[in-house]
Amino acid sequence: MADKRTSTVTQGRRRQYLGEMLLQAGLITKEQLDEAIAIHEATGRRLGRILVDMGAVPSADVARRIGEQLGIEFVEPSAQPLNEEVLRLVPLSVARRLQAIPVAKDNGVLTVAMVDPLDIIAVDDLRRLTGLDVRTAITTPEEFQAAVERYPALEATMEQVLEDMPLVQVAPGEEEMSLEVLRRMAEEAPVVRLVSQMLDEAVRQRASDVHIERQQHSLRVRYRVDGLLMTKSQLPTRVHPQIVSRIKILANMDIAERRAPQDGGFGFKSDSKQIDVRVSTIPAIFGEKVVMRLLDRSQANYKLEALGLAPKDQARLLNVIEQPQGIFLVTGPTGSGKTTTLYAVLNRLNREEVNVLTVEDPVEYQIPGINQVQVSGRSKISFASTLRHFLRQDPDIIMVGEVRDEETARVAIQAALTGHLVLSTLHANDALGGITRLLDMGIEPYLIASSLEGVAAQRLVRVLCPQCKEPDHPDLEELRRRFGEIPADATFYRGRGCTFCNYTGYRGRIAIFEVAPIDDEIRHLIVSRAPHHELKNAAEAKGMTGMYQDGLLKAARGITTLSEVVRVIEAERGTQ
Repeated sequence: MADKRTSTVTQGRRRQYLGEMLLQAGLITKEQLDEAIAIHEATGRRLGRILVDMGAVPSADVARRIGEQLGIEFVEPSAQPLNEEVLRLVPLSVARRLQAIPVAKDNGVLTVAMVDPLDIIAVDDLRRLTGLDVRTAITTPEEFQAAVERYPALEATMEQVLEDMPLVQVAPGEEEMSLEVLRRMAEEAPVVRLVSQMLDEAVRQRASDVHIERQQHSLRVRYRVDGLLMTKSQLPTRVHPQIVSRIKILANMDIAERRAPQDGGFGFKSDSKQIDVRVSTIPAIFGEKVVMRLLDRSQANYKLEALGLAPKDQARLLNVIEQPQGIFLVTGPTGSGKTTTLYAVLNRLNREEVNVLTVEDPVEYQIPGINQVQVSGRSKISFASTLRHFLRQDPDIIMVGEVRDEETARVAIQAALTGHLVLSTLHANDALGGITRLLDMGIEPYLIASSLEGVAAQRLVRVLCPQCKEPDHPDLEELRRRFGEIPADATFYRGRGCTFCNYTGYRGRIAIFEVAPIDDEIRHLIVSRAPHHELKNAAEAKGMTGMYQDGLLKAARGITTLSEVVRVIEAERGTQ
């Protein structure tokens, strides 16, 4: 026990010393350090990683300071050519498992850039594997990932796989391959390898979706990364039936049905990550289009502190969700992170003494200790009917995936008025637009005013690449005309573009928010059917920060760019 306590104290001192080094170097502020320490004490996450995720300091600066502490070199593999002969000393699968990239070999000593150079077990594994002495250097997780993507593949390349795939002609008199031929080809090794390689590559590229689209003269494969689609490859049209059939078999779908939409799913492991895949197919004019949604369980981080809420907005949100009854709504378009926010709220509220039930379409992630029900068109049960059954299950907290219609809204309001806390999502432009949406559904104003405790709205904006962001100098007068007051200490950045971010200037996403608690004044406005702009003006007069302003504050801290904030919010408004 004594050794364990000593280790904990030593580790704590090392982390604190890192924070002091960054503070003394002027890389972070005292407020940022205090906030990071509070999150570290609450979650146990590493202080350096927290500061990076907050956007307070680039990960490279954290790694450099740790390297100075340990007396080892900081290495950026993306800034130097990688020696393929040296890379092949450590197989790709081992490099990923140990998060270590061999960068040089000299006089029997292998220099390895590691995300965690204190991992002595990994160092021993590398020493035994290579038969060489190992010299450790430190690198960032982002640099490691960029290096992995440049690693020479030991498996067959996609081109080699395509060469191995047999060319099968449709028999005379037949319009399509027979079901037997399709099934046999979908199980052959080249097709299996091609689909597996496509999925592994999508995970490495951090794709949320994979689109497989038959064009007139090619088969286009696109990945959605950080919210935007990018073409990954163009394949010959001849492989389309085999690829689609292979995916359908994995997803337990009917490969004989090619003229009607289908849904399915499967799971697989990639680099020790457990990935859930939701598959959707539709019949297009040149052949079936497949979309695969990738859900990485290992990346699920359902903590309010990780959402990107400003301290004031987080306090407002906590005050709303800690009410014993009422409705809390999160609004925004599809893919704006609403469900992630509700999962973070559920994690905060989930305790042994409360009964939490959710009804979702579909259940994206399973949360221990919470009873989750999945509905779909095929199950012949709806949100509203499931909600009615929930009320006989002695619930304390109910989460409804989406309020889609008047029936669901009325049952949710009934649940809130009878002593339950109800959480849900709604499609609306902004927070107060959620109230207008309920009125448009036909819900009486007095019911909304009596049951609603708070509304939030959010969007996801791309985060500037930490490896290539550089100071920007926008026209401050123009910014003031568009956004209002600019923080005095604002420092704006832009992304230059590099291999780490695939030359986009961005890597990852964060949410921008507006949170509107419902108080007596706003309840009165709801009952009187006040227009949207009056509701919004009342909320802003009470201190609500709009999404534009929250985006401005994040841009002023170097987390994102103003052009990205404008792109995301204006693009959504343009679709309304």
